[in-house]
Amino acid sequence: MNLQFAYKIIGAAQHEPSGFVVRGREAAHEVHMMAEAGLVRADESDDLEPPEAVITRITHAGRQFYQALKNVRAYSNN
Repeated sequence: MNLQFAYKIIGAAQHEPSGFVVRGREAAHEVHMMAEAGLVRADESDDLEPPEAVITRITHAGRQFYQALKNVRAYSNN
């Protein structure tokens, strides 16, 4: 998992309570890995071109992950 990319995705998803859509193979794959790690709940579709995923909920673990990285200058300043 690309920690910096995951951090940015969760940061953006926090502001979309009805679901956050990511498009593109790399972003959809990242959301898939985040869901497998228990950071988010997501619906994924590889049938679309480009592939997309929808983050339906950020889990407690996802919020903890985000807060932990928020305190790391290398992540929070990008």
